[in-house]
Amino acid sequence: MSRSKEKIPSVDEIIDLIWKKLKFTKDFVRKNFGKAILKFDEEVTKEFRKYEQEAIKKLAELYVRSNQSKIRKKLKYLIEKKEEEFISKLAEIFHEFSFWVQQLEKDLGNMRKARGGKTFEKVIVKLLNFIDVKCEMPKGRLKEKLKRIDIVIPSEELALKKPAKAIFITCKRTLRERWKQEVPSAGPNQRVYLITIDDELSESKAKEINQMGLIVFVRDEIKLKFKSSPWVRKLSDLPKEVKL
Repeated sequence: MSRSKEKIPSVDEIIDLIWKKLKFTKDFVRKNFGKAILKFDEEVTKEFRKYEQEAIKKLAELYVRSNQSKIRKKLKYLIEKKEEEFISKLAEIFHEFSFWVQQLEKDLGNMRKARGGKTFEKVIVKLLNFIDVKCEMPKGRLKEKLKRIDIVIPSEELALKKPAKAIFITCKRTLRERWKQEVPSAGPNQRVYLITIDDELSESKAKEINQMGLIVFVRDEIKLKFKSSPWVRKLSDLPKEVKL
């Protein structure tokens, strides 16, 4: 099972691959930050899906290779059988293999969830750094202290020594049921931005975000429904908002 997953590259490898493919310019990213994130996320997802399919193909090859003697005997025996018996016995082989596919699909699903959030964070950091917005992903003691903060602007050092002068970002691809437990509330004189590419935002979630003292950046088209909510902002406005 694990050998079939060896074909799937790391998050960093896929991001580098897509970055070279997209060939973004600084001017495009500055003016269309929301589009850039969505395009990057779309291409990364497609690339991972491609490698997931290759992993399933590799599993099939490994299964046939390890069971080829048994499969050869069954196929030789089945060729001379009547149609119904041929179909029934061959289905047994596919049924046995389907168990391994189900296990692999379960593993791939867990991998998908784990890497989805991490990929989203790293893409945002890459795009911000590309347009000369200095930012870092917390690590070490700051990561332990800021468990639900994914990115700090401009640096960990400023975030630790003068948090009122830093910007704290928490990234959520989607705002699922438990989103409130997974994002921080803003502290006194602290700017905490929530970034999401969820394709919807309800009035109730928007109000809860405001109550937590957060500013949320959403898909540009979603902002149109929240014209009178200043704490709901367009992703494309993020670059000018985070310039210190």
